[in-house]
Amino acid sequence: MLINKHLEKTVATLNRPRIEWIDIAKAYGIIAIVLGHVLPGSSVAHFLYWWHIPLFFIIAGIFLEPLTNVDDWHRFYERRIKRDLFSYVSLGILLICLYTVIHHKGTQFLMTHLPDLIIGGRTLNFYTSTFWFVNAYLLTIGVVTILISLTKNRIIQFAVVVSGLLLGASYQQVTWMHINGFAMMPWSMDTVLITAFYTYLGYLLFHVNPRWIERAKAAIPIVMTAAIIIFIHLEGEFNFRLSLKSHLIQSSLPRWVALATVPVILTLAIMVCAYVTSHLPIKFGLSLIGRHTLAIMYGHKILLDCCRLIGIDNPLVKLAVGVIFPVIIVLVGQRVQRLIFVPTY
Repeated sequence: MLINKHLEKTVATLNRPRIEWIDIAKAYGIIAIVLGHVLPGSSVAHFLYWWHIPLFFIIAGIFLEPLTNVDDWHRFYERRIKRDLFSYVSLGILLICLYTVIHHKGTQFLMTHLPDLIIGGRTLNFYTSTFWFVNAYLLTIGVVTILISLTKNRIIQFAVVVSGLLLGASYQQVTWMHINGFAMMPWSMDTVLITAFYTYLGYLLFHVNPRWIERAKAAIPIVMTAAIIIFIHLEGEFNFRLSLKSHLIQSSLPRWVALATVPVILTLAIMVCAYVTSHLPIKFGLSLIGRHTLAIMYGHKILLDCCRLIGIDNPLVKLAVGVIFPVIIVLVGQRVQRLIFVPTY
C-alpha cells in the first residue's frame, strides 16, 4: 500500500501540466539577467537586479515538496541535484578552457581558475561569473526542502526563514572570511540566508494553488503596488541596490524591509505580466526561452564576449545573441541526440 502511494505521487508529479505563464516569467527573468550584463552599471541594470534573481528562487519554491523517506530523498537528488551538478562541473571546465584559449592565457591561468568551481561563489568570474547562481540554487532548495520536511508547522518554518533573512540583511559581505581575495563564503553559503526566504515564500504562496495570481482581484493590487514602488524610487524618495552574488544591499529603508518587500512585489508583478502575455496571440517564443533558462544562464557570457571581440556593440543585437543562441544550441543538440540514439526494434 505504501509503495502504491509513492507510485501514485510520482505519477502525479510527472503528469503535472506545465503552467505556461511560469515559463514566460522565467523567460522575463533570464532576459533581464542577460540585459543586466549587456548594460552593466546602468540604472536599468540596477533596477533589474532588484528582482531577476529573486524571481528564480521564488519560482523554485513552487516545485518543492516535503520528503518523508529515503526513496523521496533519492528521487530529489536524482531529479533536482545530480543533473545540475553535472552540468555545473562539465560546462564550468569547458568554459574556463575556452576562456583560456580565446584570450591566449597560459596553463597557469587554467590551473588557477579550475579550482574555483570547487570554491564557487565570487571566485567564479569571466565566462563562469553566473555559475554562483547554481551554487546558491542547489544549497537553497536543499535547505528549504529539509525545513519543510522536518516540520509541517508553518509558524516554525516562517520563523526560521525570516530569522535567516534578518541575519543576512544585518551585514555587508563576510568581511571575516576572504578566499582568493574575495570577501565570501564557499559556494555563496551566506547568500542562502536570503534566497531561502524567497524560495520558501514561493513554496508558501504557490505550492498548493499557483493560479491564485491569475485572478484580477489579486493581480491588479500587485501591479499597482509595484508601479507605486517604481514611481516613489524615480521621485527620489528611496534608493535600493541589490547584488546577491556580492551580498551587497544598499537601501534608504531598513535593509531587511527592502529585501522582504521590493523583490517580492516586483517578482509577483512580473508573474502577472507573464500571465497576461500567455494569453496574447503572439508570445515571441517566450515559453521556449523559459524552458531553457539554465542553458542561457551558462552560455550567455561567452556569447557576449564574442560579440565584443568581433565588434558588435548594439545592445539589442547582443541581447538577442545572448538569449537565442544558447536555446538554438540546446535544440540542435537534442535533435542530434535523437538522431544518434534512435531506438531499434
